[in-house]
Amino acid sequence: MKPIVQLLLLATLFFAGCVSPTTVDYDRSAKAKLSNYKCFVIDSREERSNYQDIVLSPIVDRRIEQAISRTLQAKGMSQDCAQPDFRVTFNTITKTKTEVNDLGVGPTPFRRYPYHGYGAFSRIDVNQYEEGTFIVDIIDQASKELVWRGTYTKRLGWSAPNDQEVQQIVSEILASFPPQSE
Repeated sequence: MKPIVQLLLLATLFFAGCVSPTTVDYDRSAKAKLSNYKCFVIDSREERSNYQDIVLSPIVDRRIEQAISRTLQAKGMSQDCAQPDFRVTFNTITKTKTEVNDLGVGPTPFRRYPYHGYGAFSRIDVNQYEEGTFIVDIIDQASKELVWRGTYTKRLGWSAPNDQEVQQIVSEILASFPPQSE
């Protein structure tokens, strides 16, 4: 194989593995307003229960609230003010995903009668798992409109995330908040 083809193949594999589980969307017309935000409030579990189904345990809720607060305060924003500029709310969604892999070997004529040949077979592997999406919403306090949303999606494990995992996920989501000039 030619060296250039090998290099292109290697680069394709490298960049295919660099897909981020984080996505961000925001209101482009509110970009100037977003950059002026200085004060925030995080919706409590009781407030969020008025407009969404709460599926997280209170322990994980507290971890997320603390991680959001630490991350925004590290960006120079304050949570102690009479009139906040924006509200932060969060939610999770889970869905069952199905992954099907056909691990078949050998050509079709050798899979049926007569049984001469090398006796190959086809194996289909079906795997179901839970995929979770964590959503952080920024809502403008004056207009009560959603102006920024960040999401993080990954395959769920058997246990709840610990403090460090929650902090890493929240930091990754809020890394591009507020959006910088392009």
